[in-house]
Amino acid sequence: MTAPQKRPGASGPSVPQTLDHYLSANHRDDIVGTLEYLERGSALVTPDAIQGLRRLRPALQAKIARIDSSDHLRQRLDLLALYFDEACRDGTTGTPPHCDVTFALLYFLKGFDRIPDSVPEIGLLDDALIVQTVLQRHATTLRAHWLRQRRSWPAEL
Repeated sequence: MTAPQKRPGASGPSVPQTLDHYLSANHRDDIVGTLEYLERGSALVTPDAIQGLRRLRPALQAKIARIDSSDHLRQRLDLLALYFDEACRDGTTGTPPHCDVTFALLYFLKGFDRIPDSVPEIGLLDDALIVQTVLQRHATTLRAHWLRQRRSWPAEL
């Protein structure tokens, strides 16, 4: 198995050290199922981590825009990023859905890949699994948010 690759911007003060370490973990003991990995990571999301992601939003948006292999994944990440931004504006940060969304976006942007992005056709699979888990876990909350914003929920989700 190829060692996971570190993503651009993974070091620095933008994310608290504990969460940054978790995103960077590459030990066999740290490899767990997707849901457990998400739950552990989400529990490490603090107000500082949320602020860190807010500072990293331009880099996140640029990385999302560079996805050329999956319109579906790009659309899902855009949806989570929009929810993240709107929750920050309306003060609903720190809720379980917001923490999961924050973790998923940070994983996409900063985490070590379980599958390197450079692997043709499957490089974004680990990112897609995290995103899909968040969407399934919080479908009701996310749909309700979309309705409150007077938007239609995308049928393909």
